Amino acid sequence: MKLEGKVAVVTAAGRGIGRAIALCLAREGANLAVNSYQEETTAAVVAEIKGMNRRALALPGDITRVDVIESVINSAVAAYGRIDILVNNVGGGPPVPKEPDSGSLGRVVAEWDGMYEQNLRAPVLMCRAIAPYFMEQRSGKIVNISSVSGRDTYTSHTSPLSYATMKAGLLRFTHSLAEELGPYDVNVNCVCPGYVYTDTWKRSAQRMVETRPEYKGMTPREWFDALNEGKFPGLAPPTPLGREQTAEDIAEAVLFLVSDEGKNITGQTLNVDGGRNRN
Repeated sequence: MKLEGKVAVVTAAGRGIGRAIALCLAREGANLAVNSYQEETTAAVVAEIKGMNRRALALPGDITRVDVIESVINSAVAAYGRIDILVNNVGGGPPVPKEPDSGSLGRVVAEWDGMYEQNLRAPVLMCRAIAPYFMEQRSGKIVNISSVSGRDTYTSHTSPLSYATMKAGLLRFTHSLAEELGPYDVNVNCVCPGYVYTDTWKRSAQRMVETRPEYKGMTPREWFDALNEGKFPGLAPPTPLGREQTAEDIAEAVLFLVSDEGKNITGQTLNVDGGRNRN
């Protein structure tokens, strides 16, 4: 197994991409510290990992909070004696108002602050919290889960500008942190998922079919499939490979980067999007 004896911390791992990453790392031999906002989802993933005969620590809580960030790192070190891998999967954000009020800056502030806290501030603070441990042990792997929205001009039509901006900031931070921690044998990389039908994408699709007359009568899943097939001119091009991405696809990319096969890869961004984005 590629990660036998390693210890991994995965944030926002209760469902979707985070859950897939946690289970993938466990299958390859890692012991896990699992964070999720809800106790129920955290416990469910921990139970799945223990079913693989791997150790798993449940660390529920709002990872945007400084005290939770510190508790997650310290609890993992206390339980396992070390941390080898950090995967920052936290992301998403508050729903964008259906009809933005151009006369109210308060709504703009709420949206941008919420996006900042989840998509940039939280992973930055997690990296800063774990960096001293990695520097002391002179080894470690960090993978930040960003998004093609941070690079792709097309996704500005399907993702809020605030979300895309924060994901772009996370890319830049990753590149700089890789240079800073490289002398300590710490690898820092980004994975940018394409269109994965997670709960977040389902909510976005639901909003589109409910608010846009041209999509009336479509289900959220039908709208998502049509988006992937490039059936909405100007919204997004078709995926060259002709298929959607899955949470498991993202997990396998993370596994590659945190395994020995990725030991000489740092400061890089890996798109897992079926070839849609060539940046």
